Amino acid sequence: VAASRVTFAYSRDECFGSLSAITKRVNRHTRTPVNAVWFNTIVGIAMTVLIFGGDLAAGALFSIGAVAAFVAFTIPIFIRVFLVGDRFRPGPWNLGRASVPIGAMACGFVLLMFPILMLPSITGSDLDAAGMNWTCLVYGGPMIFILIWWVVSARKWFKGPKPEGALEGIEQASTGSSLKDRDDQGADMDKAGKMV
Repeated sequence: VAASRVTFAYSRDECFGSLSAITKRVNRHTRTPVNAVWFNTIVGIAMTVLIFGGDLAAGALFSIGAVAAFVAFTIPIFIRVFLVGDRFRPGPWNLGRASVPIGAMACGFVLLMFPILMLPSITGSDLDAAGMNWTCLVYGGPMIFILIWWVVSARKWFKGPKPEGALEGIEQASTGSSLKDRDDQGADMDKAGKMV
């Protein structure tokens, strides 16, 4: 479910190019991004098939998951600690003065774990292609491709997440009515109920 929400959000922001037109659609009946769910289901099944490739493929798949999770969770922490500084607006729950030192320690921990998760579990003369941890290649390859794509193309057209008002268009496209229309209808119903 979480992956589908992320896919929908990225699609809404047009991150996936022409694929975004399909995965950002909201089903009129369920009012959920069903296409994003199906997209993630297909990707998940394809990744599961890799397990049949043996222990090496399964190990790489799990290592990629760990590395990707570390990177995904650390990027906002790194931005908050090292780039935003005093411009950060804390939410209702925060770590107060401890947030910067704890964030710095979290970034340091990931910096330590990142190479460890890419090291092979076998060392010395017993290490061969079958025992190698291919995470650095399988994770690093797509990341290099994405960085090149950003420099060559995406930075020219991607302007960041769409503002909250952009949800109006999605809601209207999926249900035929905007959020404001529904709020107005609800207010009319409340008035009608009070008149009775």
